[in-house]
Amino acid sequence: MKTSVVKRLFKWVKRLVICTFIFALVILLVLAWMIHASVVVPPPLPSDKSVLALKPETRDGKMFLGKSWRSEREGLPVVYLKGSPLEIGFADGALMQDKMHTLETEFMQMVQGYVPQHWLMEGLKNYVLFRNRHLSEFVPEDYRLEIYATTLGCQDIHPEEGNFYRRLLNYHAAHDVSYMMIDNPFISKAGCTAFGAWGGATTNGHLIAGRNFDWEAAEVFSRDRVVEMFEPDGGIPFISLSWAGMKGVVSGMNRAGVSVTINGAPSKLPNTIGTPVAIVAREVLEKAHNLEEALKIVRDANVFVSTIWLIGSRADGKFVVVEKTPAVMNVREAEAGGDSIVCPNHFETADLKDGERNTNYMAEATSVSREARMLELLKQNHGTIDPLHAADMLRDRKLPGGAFPGDGHRSTLNAFIATHAVVMDLTSGIFWAASPPNQLGKFVAFDVNDFNHELPELTVPADEILTSGEFEHVKQARQFLKAGQRALKEHDLESGLDFAKKAEALNPGFYENAYLEGRVLLAQGKREEAAQAFGRALTEQPAFLKEKQDLEELLRRAKAAN
Repeated sequence: MKTSVVKRLFKWVKRLVICTFIFALVILLVLAWMIHASVVVPPPLPSDKSVLALKPETRDGKMFLGKSWRSEREGLPVVYLKGSPLEIGFADGALMQDKMHTLETEFMQMVQGYVPQHWLMEGLKNYVLFRNRHLSEFVPEDYRLEIYATTLGCQDIHPEEGNFYRRLLNYHAAHDVSYMMIDNPFISKAGCTAFGAWGGATTNGHLIAGRNFDWEAAEVFSRDRVVEMFEPDGGIPFISLSWAGMKGVVSGMNRAGVSVTINGAPSKLPNTIGTPVAIVAREVLEKAHNLEEALKIVRDANVFVSTIWLIGSRADGKFVVVEKTPAVMNVREAEAGGDSIVCPNHFETADLKDGERNTNYMAEATSVSREARMLELLKQNHGTIDPLHAADMLRDRKLPGGAFPGDGHRSTLNAFIATHAVVMDLTSGIFWAASPPNQLGKFVAFDVNDFNHELPELTVPADEILTSGEFEHVKQARQFLKAGQRALKEHDLESGLDFAKKAEALNPGFYENAYLEGRVLLAQGKREEAAQAFGRALTEQPAFLKEKQDLEELLRRAKAAN
């Protein structure tokens, strides 16, 4: 009897081992196929490759390579890129090598912070590469050549991460991937806001645009922003505020007086890949002279996530908002007789506004609040809007109605999370790029018609919050809140309460301080005091619906036991 049981057990174990081996072999074969399928072949180089023999040279305070150069202006890194795709790409890689290295290293550290398990990180990386295996088919060859040439000009310091060209190509779709995660708590706390004003709304009838690019990413994205001026052979010269090695555009203006900014919108994981929106925006600036040409480029683009665009045109004398999904494109104009428009993160046109994903996002996140506040500011400043007022509006820290909710509130225009901000005067061709931190540093002016022309007299001063000490207090308060969260998690309740009170002293009236204090008091069994803290946090207007609902439940629990 025992012998029979042992034999059956041995057969079962043997089958299990064989099945496990076969399963592991299948997984390895699938992974091998995925990796092979995701191999991206670089575009062919032109016959004239002489630029590849050039080395950067420093003279007159600039670093030159061929027709291109790198410098600084009022503390902001600037790069001027001129020529063919090979010349532009190689010069960008060679001139901006140090910034590219820092950017990639800190970006990878950020991702690893969210996905610390190596095996999971490798799996996600291979999954993204596999999903994007056809990405090169949706990127115009000239831009692919620029990207490839950039890898030839910049030393690869992370060869362990795979082919450099494939990595850099995929980085150009990182913006789109983050859109697909807009319902993720990390991403949903971000949110860009842009506006356009013209005619009677501005001081002199000029077309003025402003935008905050909000993204709570690695600090390097704010610290190492770069002003880029492109003069591509056969294309319209354009200027953008971006990052080293970036060939796409998220905020820019061309010499023909066309401007583009792109905002994330409620999106979903697509079944197929398409053209990264930053590449589409680059094509608009390089080819469009007016709204008709710009809208055709956007309409014809095969994108794979939803995006909301603010597009302005000097030739047409106005701005429009474009709501673009992989299936639909709608254009929203100012109301009849209107002379300003706001671009938020939610859809407002007829066949997109009532979608479940959009309505949920409007109810749960901060886009509606930020749009309402910008509309108030446009009304208050009507007739006086100029670059200085535009910068002030982007720096506004109040809720709709004018209440100040403490610093860093996500429902305000300026929550201290912007990686960059710009102001553009399409009429005069002047582009203002904000210096870090966020949109608080001075806005430095650049002439799209003559990039060598420095304009210190047009610089918009830094926000006074930087010299008053308030910004440092906000940063300290944030650290105290993080420390308080850790203390609460570790059941160090006395420290948690102390951190909450310190945060309140540095940034009074901010709901997250009372939120933390109430949770600590509840954990201490001080229910009446906890209820008071939760009530105060609710009065101070939580930014997100989930936070409000959580506070209401905590308040109910605290009161139920009293």
